[in-house]
Amino acid sequence: HGRRKGPVVGRARQKRSGDDDEDEGEEGRRGAMDDPWTPSGSGVNGGITSGDMGGPGLQNATRGDLPAIMNGQFGKAFEQSFKEFAQRPENKVLLEKHQRKEVKKAARLARKTKYAEFQDKVLTADYDAQKNIAPFLENRVLRRVIHTFCNDPHNDFSKWANNRQVLDLLHSAKKMMDEGRMTEDEAEEMMYQIVSSPDREWHHEWKLKTKQSVRLPTEQLLGALNEHLEERRKGNDFYRQKKFGEALKQYERALGIVELVVGMSGYDQKEIDKNRIATYLNIAAVNLAVKNLGQCIAFCGKAIDLDGGNIKALLRRSKAYTMRHEYASAKEDLERVKDLEPWNAEAEEELRKLRKAVEKSKVEQKKFYGGIFQQA
Repeated sequence: HGRRKGPVVGRARQKRSGDDDEDEGEEGRRGAMDDPWTPSGSGVNGGITSGDMGGPGLQNATRGDLPAIMNGQFGKAFEQSFKEFAQRPENKVLLEKHQRKEVKKAARLARKTKYAEFQDKVLTADYDAQKNIAPFLENRVLRRVIHTFCNDPHNDFSKWANNRQVLDLLHSAKKMMDEGRMTEDEAEEMMYQIVSSPDREWHHEWKLKTKQSVRLPTEQLLGALNEHLEERRKGNDFYRQKKFGEALKQYERALGIVELVVGMSGYDQKEIDKNRIATYLNIAAVNLAVKNLGQCIAFCGKAIDLDGGNIKALLRRSKAYTMRHEYASAKEDLERVKDLEPWNAEAEEELRKLRKAVEKSKVEQKKFYGGIFQQA
């Protein structure tokens, strides 16, 4: 080492005075490597790139931004910056593909976690609970039903595994499937219809128990919403062609996505709810077209629960009420629209139709009862 040091120092002394600037530049570059807050020069205006800091929202971050980042004020700027980054043509396609993969990965991880919880619940349940569910675990549909017992609000798996009504339901479904009188899909639909019936005393608890969701950050949520919009677009195409059955399937797929995901910020959740409302209205429109009026009213009600002043939902529900001869309810919805939008021409037209329907109903009732009294 001593032999090499001398020549190096000697060469350094022979440098021209102009080389001092090069030394300072080299020293500055080394300092920049040591200091992560020094602009790297590879980002926008010499800022830090998404690869350096994990996201486009921090591209122009400096040392002075550290307090804002630490206390969370940088979040809104990050969301806005990421959206701009995602909308660039050169990034959009690849980003959407990556986001779809991330959504699927998150869903797979959630399933694995739930399966591990399921195993733990079964193995730690009391003896009677284990004995009760054992005959059903080999059946795909019934195992999925039992799996949902893990979601009990009070973490009481055994309560459901020892519930006589639930066990009778499982036994009936298994017997019909074993005898070939019902397919697995039919059995699953039957069980869903039974447990979701409001007149069952455990309906509310079952609804809480079976609700599942995946919390997604903004970048992954964008991919999920893009997939949702594609399903709705296909549904709209079928609807315009009056292929209402196919349209309904696409809308239900779209709804499945936005009912699965949960936003990690208030802004993200508003975007999810906005798309949920639109899908509820799509499904309501299909049901109105095929005169399935009860479902139309139900889905309009879901939209109104999220947005009490939704004009489309109120108008659509009023039409269904009128067709069901529930004139008082129809009038209530239309008056609500008039309160919100006094100039709404569609509401005026529907009120005119409603008055005409009421008059026609009175005439028909008068004829009917008059005929009865004349016969008497």
